[in-house]
Amino acid sequence: MNGMRFAPPIRLILMATAALAAVAIVVSGCGGGGGSSAGSSSGGEGASGAFASGAEAACSTANKAISELSTPSQAEVLKYLETTESVIGKLSEEVSALRASDAAEKAYTAALAKSETVLNEMTNAARNENFDAVREISDELIELNLGELAENAELTVCAEVPGSEA
Repeated sequence: MNGMRFAPPIRLILMATAALAAVAIVVSGCGGGGGSSAGSSSGGEGASGAFASGAEAACSTANKAISELSTPSQAEVLKYLETTESVIGKLSEEVSALRASDAAEKAYTAALAKSETVLNEMTNAARNENFDAVREISDELIELNLGELAENAELTVCAEVPGSEA
């Protein structure tokens, strides 16, 4: 019955929605929510303060790019994932270049790099129209707990969900 037939539109939309929810969760650990960042991102440690300010700026830029993406239709999921992968890849490079100094910053940086790999796997699955795999792989993004890792590293902007304006 599977053959060359496409999955029913509702099924694809549900799978795409699940994948997008996972992307939103990963991005909540990567991009900030607009202009208000009221938090103590400078923990008093010199290098750590430089890391935090640089990471927060990079997260703010990534958040803006992700927020500008509209919720995709099933036909737009691949483009959405490609764009998201590109944004997160750039963010990961920028944050990695800041050279994390403490364990929390290093954990966030490592998970961010892993999220880039997972997004690449999701994008490849979407290219093959394997939306079951996209959904399954998206669980890996959730398991990274980027938002929590950002909070542990005192990266307030990085821990916020993009486009979340109260």
